Amino acid sequence: MTAKPSMLSTPIASPAVIFEGLKLLGHTDIRWLVIIPTLLNLILFSAATWLAAAWVSDWLNWLIASVPDWLEWLVWIIWLMFVLLALVIYSFTFTVFANLIGSPFYGIIAERVIALERGLTDKTPTSTRALLATAWGSFRRELQIIAYMLPRTLGIALLTVMISFVPIINILAPLIAASWAAWSLALQYMDYPGDSDELSFTQVRQRAGKQRLLSLSFGLSALVAAAIPLVNLLLLPATVVGGTLLWCREYSEI
Repeated sequence: MTAKPSMLSTPIASPAVIFEGLKLLGHTDIRWLVIIPTLLNLILFSAATWLAAAWVSDWLNWLIASVPDWLEWLVWIIWLMFVLLALVIYSFTFTVFANLIGSPFYGIIAERVIALERGLTDKTPTSTRALLATAWGSFRRELQIIAYMLPRTLGIALLTVMISFVPIINILAPLIAASWAAWSLALQYMDYPGDSDELSFTQVRQRAGKQRLLSLSFGLSALVAAAIPLVNLLLLPATVVGGTLLWCREYSEI
């Protein structure tokens, strides 16, 4: 597999790399790395879905019950806004934790995809020590990303909660949350190949910022992929592959 010409410079085209990544999951160099994180994510998905369903039901009942009679005509808008916001929170939280669990494998996947995309033909088997070093490095890097995201995510969460109680303006709450989640996920998925290219997280962030619209488009695609029940278990590693392909074609030479 050799590098393909860039066809993704328009933001609307970037989701295609996730489907391309899905096709590559069956490659002999990659497929064994997908099995363990997928099984672990199945456990996480089951727990997260059960907790999210209970939380959304309780909060939605409380929210609708607290709406005064003269605002009953707004109930359906409040319901839609809350469901969208809850879906963003669920997708984002599930992805962050799933990527933390899968990071030791995803870093190795990114290395393999880079080799395929750039036509590197070295067939020397990778030593167990080298694989473990990559896995540990990816896990530490993921903790660094979470340290970057956590305070900012809390700030965004506080802002969205505050404006959720302001009529009219509250329709912006899901948009603000989704925009931040998309940016964060774009950084997460591009950092795997960025780390493989020996760039710091700050450098990865700078490159993503130079094509912010493309980055947000890819991050939003990742967010939507994470929201699809059961299918998301395969779409998460597919997004790792897709993010690596996108990195090689659009970001590595910036």
